[in-house]
Amino acid sequence: MNSKKLFTLALATFIVTSAILVVGTNNVLAQSKLNEADFKIKDFGIKDGKPWLTVEGKAGASKPTNASQIYAYAFVTDKGIFAVVSHGFNDSSEVTNNTQWHAHGVTLDSKNCVTKLDDNGKAEVNGEIKAANTNATKVDKVMTAILGLDNANGKVCVEKVFDSKP
Repeated sequence: MNSKKLFTLALATFIVTSAILVVGTNNVLAQSKLNEADFKIKDFGIKDGKPWLTVEGKAGASKPTNASQIYAYAFVTDKGIFAVVSHGFNDSSEVTNNTQWHAHGVTLDSKNCVTKLDDNGKAEVNGEIKAANTNATKVDKVMTAILGLDNANGKVCVEKVFDSKP
């Protein structure tokens, strides 16, 4: 094969490979992009002892790409606050990878910073968000939010509430 044909073949291979990598990378980025509809609450309640909520988008589809952020669906119940969360650091025995949705019992201070966290509750994400194993009999309020690490004081605090009801 002459050098001109070899160069043309190498260039064509490079262009095709680059196109595949760019398209593949863009698909990955598009899948991890935050969709606020995934946090816009449509309805909520309690059924069979499990607080639940539905959203306008796809429940649980958006997951944080920044390791210091936490995406949360929170239930304020008669037995405390339970949050179904996804984030980039390990703090739960419920899942092997904490980007997977899992649950915590949560206590917040007056500035909406976490003061206590436990492994109470069990996340169920299948078309809707549920917090099982809570012993709750009433849901007073639901919220969806992003929490993040406050570097000034080392606390995890609510950065943005997407939606809340009632």
